[in-house]
Amino acid sequence: MEREIKKILFATDLSDNCRHAFTYAASIASRYSGGITLLHVMEAIPGSIDAMVTGFIGKEAWETIHKQHENDAKMALIGKKSNHTMIQDAMDVFSKDTLAKESDYTIDNILVQDGHVVDTIIETAVKYSCDLIVIGSSKGFFSSGTSLGRTAKGVLKQSKIPVMVIPSLEK
Repeated sequence: MEREIKKILFATDLSDNCRHAFTYAASIASRYSGGITLLHVMEAIPGSIDAMVTGFIGKEAWETIHKQHENDAKMALIGKKSNHTMIQDAMDVFSKDTLAKESDYTIDNILVQDGHVVDTIIETAVKYSCDLIVIGSSKGFFSSGTSLGRTAKGVLKQSKIPVMVIPSLEK
């Protein structure tokens, strides 16, 4: 019996490789007429660093910088148009080169969240009852020197939901 994949969580760091990885999520979602939740996690800043930066530049300036990063991430995912065109904008902006004109899937949610990246990915997949998590990996997936590599490994290690890791196009 074939298992249908109706809900996919696509975790992105907004890199070019994640654009490449999104094509796989879109293809699978199209095959099953499913939906995709786009997730970008902004890594929580340790309290000691947060306090130090706040001391240097002031609380208001630090909050402004943090809010701007969050807004930039949202704009990268959804574009700058109204909610009526949000789904199409997300597809156009995020997967500009690869989506077919007539895709048989939806963008269910577009989320930008603060937190520990691995934990937030796992929690979001569970919260939205996802059948699959899709993430892109960096060139150095199996080395411990890359942030995305650590993230991919952490998600693979902790998830009870199937995870698809898409390797980088880089050789």
